[in-house]
Formats: sequence, C-alpha cells, structure tokens
Amino acid sequence: MGVYNFISFGFFLSFSLLLLFPLLYSLGVGGFASAGVGNGLFLFDSVSFYLLLLVFFLGVYGVFSTILGIKSSSLWFLVLSLLFTVLCFCSNNSILFWCFYELSMLPLLYLIFCDSPYSERFIAGWYFAVYLLFTSLPLILILLYLSYVNNSLFFSSWEFSSEYILFYIVLAFIFFTKVPLFPFHTWLPIVHAEATSIVSIFLSGYIMKLGILGIYRCTPFIFSSNLIVYIYLCCVFSIFFLITASGELDSKRWLAFLSLSHILVPLIGFFVGDWSGINLSFFYCFGHGVSAGLVFGFLWFFYDSSNTRNLVLLKSGLSGIVPTLVVVFGLLSLCSFPPTIQFFCEVFLLSSSMFSLVYLVFWCFYLFFAGLVPLVLCGHILIRGESFEGSYYAVYCFSFLFLYLCFWCYLGVFWI
Repeated sequence: MGVYNFISFGFFLSFSLLLLFPLLYSLGVGGFASAGVGNGLFLFDSVSFYLLLLVFFLGVYGVFSTILGIKSSSLWFLVLSLLFTVLCFCSNNSILFWCFYELSMLPLLYLIFCDSPYSERFIAGWYFAVYLLFTSLPLILILLYLSYVNNSLFFSSWEFSSEYILFYIVLAFIFFTKVPLFPFHTWLPIVHAEATSIVSIFLSGYIMKLGILGIYRCTPFIFSSNLIVYIYLCCVFSIFFLITASGELDSKRWLAFLSLSHILVPLIGFFVGDWSGINLSFFYCFGHGVSAGLVFGFLWFFYDSSNTRNLVLLKSGLSGIVPTLVVVFGLLSLCSFPPTIQFFCEVFLLSSSMFSLVYLVFWCFYLFFAGLVPLVLCGHILIRGESFEGSYYAVYCFSFLFLYLCFWCYLGVFWI
C-alpha cells in the first residue's frame, strides 16, 4: 500500500465522517433520549449514537492506521469484536444483549492468549476469563428471570417493582465487575499490562463502556439512594487509583489505573443528574474512549521506537514536533483540559453535585489528582528530549491516527 493511497483513504474517511455524523445528529438522531427508533429487537437512541461513534473511531481509525502492525489472523478477531459490540450497543432484547455482550469480549480474550508477546499473558488471560465466564451464567439467569416477571424480553418494556429490587441490585453488581468498579477492578491493570496495544485500546476504549451501558439498559431503577453508600466507597477508591497511578512505572498499567478512576465519572452522572442529563454520561464515555485510545496509541508508537514501556525512559522515543504535540495533547486530554469533551461533562456534573458535601469533596480531590498525575508525566517528558530514527511510513500511519483522535477529542464537542 503506497503512502498516496493511504492518505487518500484516510482523508476521505475522516472528512466523510466529519460531515455525515454531525448532519445525522442535527437531523434529530440525538433527540431520542428515552424513546429511540428501532424495530423492537434493536434500539437506536442518543446513547447508541455516542457509543457507535466511539466504536467507529477506535475500530476503523485504529485498525486502518496501524494495519501494518496487526497480523491478518488477528484482524478478523478485532473485526468480530467490533461487530458484536455495535450490535450490543443497539440491542433492546435481553437475550440478544447477553449474547452480543459476551461475544464482543471473547475475541479479545483469544488475542490476549495468542497474540500477546509478554511472558505473563496466560495469567492475565485467566484473570480476564474468570471475571468474564463466572459472571456470564448469573447474568443470563437474572436477565431471563426479570424478563419473565416483566412479561417481556425488551428492556424498554421493563417496569420497576420493589419486590424484585434485590435482583436488580445483583444484576447491577454483575455489571460493576465488567466496568470494573471497586473491588472487582484487579483484572484490568493485569490484562492491560499483558495485552497487545490494539487490544488495550479496545478494552479501555469501548469494552469498559459495555458495563456502563448494561447498568443503564437493565437497571435504570437503582439510580437512587439504594446504592449511594457503595458509590461513596467507589469515590474514595477512585482517588486511591489516581495516587497508585502516580507511582507506576509501566505506562500501560499507569493508564489502566487512570481509567479505573475516570470510569466512575459517568456512573456518578447517573446518580447526580436527572434523566435529561443521563446522556451526558455517555457523552463523557465517548470523550474518555477517544482520549484513552489516543494515549494508548502513542504509547504503542513509543514502545515500537524505543522498545520500552517504562515512563522514565519514554522520552527516548520522543523527537520532532509531531510526536511532541501528540504527547502534549494526549496527556492534556487525560487532564480534561478545555476544550475536551470530558471538561464540559465534568463541569456540568460538578454543578449538579452541589446538593451533596461528599460529592463535592470527591470532585475536589478527583479534579486535583486527575489533572496533576498526567501533568507530572508531561513535564518529565518535555524537560529533556532524546532522538530516535524510525520508519517514515510508520510515522505517517500513527500520525494520521493521532490526527483523527486529537480532532475528535478536542473539537468533537463543537460538532456533536
């Protein structure tokens, strides 16, 4: 594939999306907040819109921009994961939702075992498999039971009954293990550390959002005081995750701990906002997924150029204005620096949390540490740079990926 063909395809893809998706959204796709358009089995609303946009960016941009670094056999498994995720995001049927949910993660589990070059990939794979498989049977059983008591397989037809509140809470905790939230978080840093970079992009980009979507689709009745103590506990450990990340030297584990802290923000949005603000949580998921994909992407690039994931040695792969700008914009996006999507979402959620002193204390600590940890790394990298020599084509491939993700991370809020 020549450079000319790659540039032509990339620019055609980016500008078609630039025009098509905002046009669809302006015509009213995002207006269906609670009653989406669909045929019963599938539902397309504003929640699906944000998540499908995220999958498209991470999948199409991520795969096509780095296709030379992906095995042809692995490409099919990545495409399968993307396809089943798209179907899961739009599923209104509880059985289909469970099938697509599990099928979207199984290809990535296979790639951890078979594609990862790291020595402890089997331990990481078994961690992932245990959390995935041990919760699958309880999940389908509870979904079948709740479908039976509601006389419908469709989530949109479910109604809350206080006598079944225990089943809804158990179902919510099953999804908490898949997000994951404390104390079910231990598998994520281990899996990220041993997975290939493209799998890490997919895991942090959209797989974590599947759990948030499951909570929203299946258990919208728990967004009250029933689990408020657990949410307060998660807020405390979210700060601990940020502090733990500050002591990590492995770049992928560092970003995994940051993601564990960031993923709590959309869940808090379910509890502090009204139904008109629920979509803001998924808008944050979109921004976080693009930001995580961007940072995992440049960590992949630096690992290929410097053969290390150590944050102290990361600067050895930094040279030139384009990689430097990518590092700066990527790390600032993790800080929710304006005008990133996360910035506007966090400002709105902060203003909606004024009623609770606990939430306000959480936001004070969260905003401080969530901004400080990436900024410290950014300052360390920029203080004294070193040079490297790399493939001209490889630089171009990653540059297009960074260009697309940076654009949507910082300017997506003005388009959608």
